[in-house]
Amino acid sequence: MHLMKAPSSGFMLIEVLISLLLLSLGASAWLSAQAGALRQSRLNQHTAQAQVLAADLAERLRASPGQVQAVAAQLALPAAASGAACSFGQCDAPAWASADAAQWRAGLQQALPQGSAQLQPDASGRSGLLTLVWREPGAQDLGRDAPSYWRCPGDFSDLAAGWRCLSLGLAW
Repeated sequence: MHLMKAPSSGFMLIEVLISLLLLSLGASAWLSAQAGALRQSRLNQHTAQAQVLAADLAERLRASPGQVQAVAAQLALPAAASGAACSFGQCDAPAWASADAAQWRAGLQQALPQGSAQLQPDASGRSGLLTLVWREPGAQDLGRDAPSYWRCPGDFSDLAAGWRCLSLGLAW
């Protein structure tokens, strides 16, 4: 009698292992893409918050004409020294502008991780350069590949990886 081999049905072990390998590669690529999208989303959120804060500061400067130097000086102080407070009618214009800048900076530090700002008014006193700096958790250094608006100017150019700068020209 002749023994015939029955046709095999189902999958061999090697086929199952290859399928699992391909599935795991696809899943890890998808997870990596999701993590990158989440990082980019957080960066975009911080950049949008920085732009809103810059517009808010420009409005505050428009409301306090002639007090730009007081605001710039307040922003240059260390964060711990910025506790200026004023009550209506108890402060002169420079003290009021300084207290307003301290309040703005407190909002900056709440909105952006380790947020800091520098205001450089131009000679006219009606416009200037505002640079906002914050630490972007988990960000890598983009170096020369960074967009020009993220490159840190002058005083901030030696910051380590993970710091972001947004420089905007403001008119008030």
